[in-house]
Amino acid sequence: MSRAPFFLTTFVVLLLGGTLAIYGPGGDAPILLIANKNGASLYLVDPETGQVRDSVATGRGPHEVAAAPDTRRAFVANYGDGSISVIDVDDATETARWRLEETQRPHGIAVSPSEERVYVTAEDQQAVLELDAASGTVRRTFETGQDGTHMLALSPDASALYATSIGSGTASKIDLGTGQVVAQTATGDGAEGVAVSPRGEEVWVTNRADDTVSILAAASASAIDSLAVPGFPIRVGFSPDRRYALVTAPRAGAVAVIDAAEKRLVTRLDVGKKPIGVLAPTDARAFVANSGSGTVSVIDLNTRSVVDIFRAGRGPDGMAHVPAP
Repeated sequence: MSRAPFFLTTFVVLLLGGTLAIYGPGGDAPILLIANKNGASLYLVDPETGQVRDSVATGRGPHEVAAAPDTRRAFVANYGDGSISVIDVDDATETARWRLEETQRPHGIAVSPSEERVYVTAEDQQAVLELDAASGTVRRTFETGQDGTHMLALSPDASALYATSIGSGTASKIDLGTGQVVAQTATGDGAEGVAVSPRGEEVWVTNRADDTVSILAAASASAIDSLAVPGFPIRVGFSPDRRYALVTAPRAGAVAVIDAAEKRLVTRLDVGKKPIGVLAPTDARAFVANSGSGTVSVIDLNTRSVVDIFRAGRGPDGMAHVPAP
């Protein structure tokens, strides 16, 4: 069967509601997780072929997803109804849905390396929450005091969190040992996307309204450099080898591939409409979620070219990768 009819069928079935099972996800293969924000579901995709293995219904408006590889769970932040969906990746089922009664609009989400804690932004509360990964209980609340605390990134050693606030144009560093906000840095208007470099020495922040990317020293959270990225830069991600930083620019329908060491643009690649989410699970391959066209573009990082594209529902956004066990 050709790819076009396969995904057209998949798309129609999902529009009608319910959970789609193309074939069992299994527990012996890597899985690409894609939050389908306009379809209230999480897609489980074979990253090699682009085939949808399964989909799981979530809460309304799932925007971001974080994966716990060892326990084969995923945690989805449902921006539309203030909940967190807990997904068993191997069984392709939602095993729990945590309601965040005291806050609204959870968005950015991360899992600790121990897989015992989940961190999520609480946009309307101007805070980041630390949740128990087994029960969803709020263990600690880190108040940023900033308007629109939206995205977050966890340092590789899990000692600090970095959270961006769109309305205030700032990045906050949270010391997870003390539970205190230890730095607040003005980066630029519309500070949104954030990523920590693989070795943990830098934090990159996209300032969507300024068309810039700020580069901070992770230790102090102070600005050390800035890059111009036209087109409303909204997300940033690193290749594991730190060769490249990739920045999505939805108004340009493009992704900027940046030499992370030299801080220079290598190329800009045209992808789909309104690219938002970006993920490079390996040194050789990256994925870009095109929210406006319902597709995901596959980028070969060695040739720096788009080598494939596949359908991924209505409004694909945040992504995560679960490696083969």
